[in-house]
Amino acid sequence: MKKFAAFMFFMLLLAGCGTAEQAKQGEQTDQVQTDQVQTEDGTFVGQADTHTIEVKINNEPVSLNIAGDYEGDIDKFTDGQKVRVTYKKTENGQLELKKIESEK
Repeated sequence: MKKFAAFMFFMLLLAGCGTAEQAKQGEQTDQVQTDQVQTEDGTFVGQADTHTIEVKINNEPVSLNIAGDYEGDIDKFTDGQKVRVTYKKTENGQLELKKIESEK
């Protein structure tokens, strides 16, 4: 009985170590994904409010936040206009607009 109890304790100890390592790997994967900047072609839908625009990418509406340091002119784009957007996924999962330009 003592051997069985010692064996179970040892197995629980090993299981806990593996979980911590897997959690670290998951955090690193999330970190890499949020730091990537993506560029997509789409259709400008419009400005939702003073700090959000909507663009249809692959026939799916995507909301992009306009960060405080963004220097572009959103007002020059019209609804239905083909555009190319560059954005980044932030740590909290929001998409932050980096650049928008007319598709050529």
